[in-house]
Amino acid sequence: MQPTDYLLTFALGGAFVMGLLFIVMRREAQVNVQSGMSAEGLMQQHSGMGFGKAKKNLDRKLAAVQDILRRQNHSDLGSAEERFAQRREEDRIAEEEARRRREESDAQREDDEEEERHRRELEMERKAAERAAEEARLASERESARQLELASAESDRLEEIDAAREQEALESREAAQRAMSELQARLEREGAQSSDVQVSLMWNNYNDLDLHVVCPSGERIHGGNKNSDCGGELDVDANVRAETRKPVENVFWEEGSAPAGKYQVYVHYYKKHNKRRSKDPTKFQLIVNAGSDLMEFNGDLSMGDPIMLVAEFVLPSLEERAARRRELEQALLAAGGEIPVEMSEQEEARQAELAAAESQRLEEIELAREQEMLESREAAQRAMSELQARLEREGAQSSDVQVSLMWNNYNDLDLHVVCPSGERIHGGNKNSDCGGELDVDANVRAETRKPVENVFWEEGSAPAGKYQVYVHYYKKHNKRRSKDPTKFQLIVNAGNDLLEFSGELSTGDPIMLVTEFDVPTAEEREERRRELERQIQEAKGGVSSQSAAHEEEKMPEEVEEKVAEEVEEKIPMASEGESKDETTSHELPGAPDLDSLMGDNDSED
Repeated sequence: MQPTDYLLTFALGGAFVMGLLFIVMRREAQVNVQSGMSAEGLMQQHSGMGFGKAKKNLDRKLAAVQDILRRQNHSDLGSAEERFAQRREEDRIAEEEARRRREESDAQREDDEEEERHRRELEMERKAAERAAEEARLASERESARQLELASAESDRLEEIDAAREQEALESREAAQRAMSELQARLEREGAQSSDVQVSLMWNNYNDLDLHVVCPSGERIHGGNKNSDCGGELDVDANVRAETRKPVENVFWEEGSAPAGKYQVYVHYYKKHNKRRSKDPTKFQLIVNAGSDLMEFNGDLSMGDPIMLVAEFVLPSLEERAARRRELEQALLAAGGEIPVEMSEQEEARQAELAAAESQRLEEIELAREQEMLESREAAQRAMSELQARLEREGAQSSDVQVSLMWNNYNDLDLHVVCPSGERIHGGNKNSDCGGELDVDANVRAETRKPVENVFWEEGSAPAGKYQVYVHYYKKHNKRRSKDPTKFQLIVNAGNDLLEFSGELSTGDPIMLVTEFDVPTAEEREERRRELERQIQEAKGGVSSQSAAHEEEKMPEEVEEKVAEEVEEKIPMASEGESKDETTSHELPGAPDLDSLMGDNDSED
């Protein structure tokens, strides 16, 4: 409340109290306290002054007071409105001032913030520039250090490579030196030549690897080009037939005739012979004599692998070789050594020991081979009772040249025999022009679990030459217990020389070349028959060990030749669509064309 409101309230209260006191203190007033007051008594008219006059005075005074209060209120209201308007104006001015100050403060703050932000940006740019400069400096230092490390590492690497190359070359030469005794033994066995430029290939199974040497002129020396225009000659081409488990191939130039330049040496896996223990991969060893600089290389190949580049070497001219030799001789003399004129006695003794050891090893290999053949013949003898029973059951023929196939389920295997003329005897060509006949073709239908197929020639009528025997999985019959793989047994009577072979096939497998054998002439067969009878008797203990050893020394050369010529090779499968009833003979596929592999126009024999 305003002060005027308090004053007005006190004035009205004071006037009211004074009026009451005036009424009470007037003598004209008679109040019957005992009787009390009543409305009727208050309304009565008295002759003297009563409440009516006082009421009017009071009303008048009250009206005056109200008028004063009204004027006061009006004056106070105007004053209050003025004060309110003034206050509102003052508030507005204060608010505007505050707003102005706030705006100024905000503007100042924004300016300060903008300035601070600009300062920070400048500081950040400065720091970024310093950091970039520092990073560039550090990067430059790191790059310089890295380049130094790389240069040092590269230098070390090149030194290591050079050392490794020198070590490799040294090891290769040492390996070549160690292999020379074995190589010399094989070369001497084959009657091969040696020279100052020579490339020799060795491996240790019956498979046929081929050596290819490309001259600096680009001419290729191989089995189909044994004598080259560049002077090189392939004088040993091993295992065209499966002849030895220690084969060697050799290319040489006459002393001092090899042209200078770059030579390339390839090894090609030409043919796989299915001899026992001739498995892939076939490891080989290559010895290169490049102007009396011996190097040795090793590798392995499997059937179907592409031709392999094994080595490259550069042959210097004769003058360069002579200069190099003189340098080495001078270095040897400077070191206090002597130039060897010929092999020392110790080296001769060592070579003699190595030759004796190699001869003994070859004898052991030959004995193992003969033992293997003997075991095959004994297995064939053990199988003869079962074979005879099946042949008699089918009414089949027997002869001095006969091929029989047995297996033990309802599936249909087919026997294929290729005559020396190339004609093939099988279910579609049972009677051949070469005299052979397929008289039993088993399980065309699922007839028996003990089937046999048989090809024979009339006694003494089989032509001499090479025969090939294949087994083909023709059809799978869905009979009980006819599961794959189907194991089979092949018994060959090659002029009274019984041999047994085992194998297995599953449906979908390619036709399998199981064996090859040679049928000698009638005279050779008779001699061979007598020899085999003697060997069988020896195996059964029919003769003394002393007489057996004596007879072994007298074993005819035909036995060894027969063992060496038993070649077993794989060829591609006959056509899937080949009919059992076809009557035309089939040509066997030839050897692969190495010229397509090498890109030359020459063909390999």
